[in-house]
Amino acid sequence: MKKFTILLFSIFLCGLTQAQDAKWAFDGMHSNIGFSVSHMGISMIEGEFNEFSGEVTTSKEDFSDAKVVFTIKSASINTDVAPRDEHLKSADFFDVEKYPEIKFTGAIKGRSIANTYALEGELTMHGVTKPVTSELTYMGQAYDGHNKLQKAGFKVSGVINRDDFGITYNAPMPSGAPMIGREVHLKIGVELVKM
Repeated sequence: MKKFTILLFSIFLCGLTQAQDAKWAFDGMHSNIGFSVSHMGISMIEGEFNEFSGEVTTSKEDFSDAKVVFTIKSASINTDVAPRDEHLKSADFFDVEKYPEIKFTGAIKGRSIANTYALEGELTMHGVTKPVTSELTYMGQAYDGHNKLQKAGFKVSGVINRDDFGITYNAPMPSGAPMIGREVHLKIGVELVKM
């Protein structure tokens, strides 16, 4: 009888733990995967990816234990200049036919400072996987009465070096400096929908 009681209690705890884990999906209509790169060292060219999806799993209201996965379609890159976008899709840069997806898997780490955390994980791009860390700020939650959905918002910022992922194409200027910056500045806004 004692073993049976322990078994039931264990099943109950397991079910309780699973029930506490909430899943949230990216709301593509209200999210943006943006970036900027230096041009000639005097300006910043901005762009975004238009096709992406992701999921966040957490058991805490403030998302402080959240696990994050998302996938970007590399061919969806958009800088509002068609010839430049086609060049970025080519083998000189993202080589989208060979590497159609950019993937991130990670988790929120560290203590919250003004609702800001470290988002740590592995980024796979251009066939290379590297650890990356970005700054994530939890913006809060709201109930969408129109669609009867619970929403949560975040902003993410960080910097990655494209050379680390084998995207090394460049053109030297007369000074010898690179025309295209190696550092890619991330500016991401995500709105989640509770599943």
